[in-house]
Amino acid sequence: MLTDWTIILNTNYEKAFNFVQSNLNTEYIIKGGPRQEVLELPEDALREVILNAIVHRDYSIQGANIQINVYSDRVEIISPGGLVKGITVKDLGKKSRTRNNLLFGLMQRMDLIEKSGTGYLRIRQALKKYKIPDPIIETNEHWFTVTIMRPDLQKMTVRERLESLESVEKSSVKSSVKSSVKILEYIKENKEISAKELSEKLHLTLRAVEKNLASLKSKGVIRRVGADKGGYWEVVK
Repeated sequence: MLTDWTIILNTNYEKAFNFVQSNLNTEYIIKGGPRQEVLELPEDALREVILNAIVHRDYSIQGANIQINVYSDRVEIISPGGLVKGITVKDLGKKSRTRNNLLFGLMQRMDLIEKSGTGYLRIRQALKKYKIPDPIIETNEHWFTVTIMRPDLQKMTVRERLESLESVEKSSVKSSVKSSVKILEYIKENKEISAKELSEKLHLTLRAVEKNLASLKSKGVIRRVGADKGGYWEVVK
């Protein structure tokens, strides 16, 4: 059962998100099914920034509150207190230190926060999907500000941005399939061929070839017989 504190926390969080949502544009997309309402900015990114502002703010600063400002070209979320000591802007998305351990633990139990230190990575990934630049982060000892730029919907609608990304992703999948087919052909010609030799023949990076080989192995299409050196490839099916 939720305690009074968790109810208050969840209510404030939802009110903050609803304020942002109500001041942004929503596009209605009909694509082979029921009408879908899509916000101009990714909901996941907005929620993550708001949660970070709540959990990492400095509650010892008197007379200061989290500020959320929605402008015609951007959304700003300002939290009292700078970064936690020992963390720099470059560390965001990689490392994390919590200023309010009890609050952080409470939000985890409420399933509002996932793995520590990954929030800004998820924010950037969500924004990238919408073709929005990485958030602008400004900080000093008193404040921490995250700015998310709003898209120019006159130039490209939400649907156009998402469809553009889908096109790129489909192209990437097709390219990967084509590379896998070529790798199989070379293995059939020379079962002792190395990943480096495949890389040179296909004009791909060694990492890309190794990723394709790993995918083919996991699908049971090929298997490695013997050690990396001195062994050989076998086409299973």
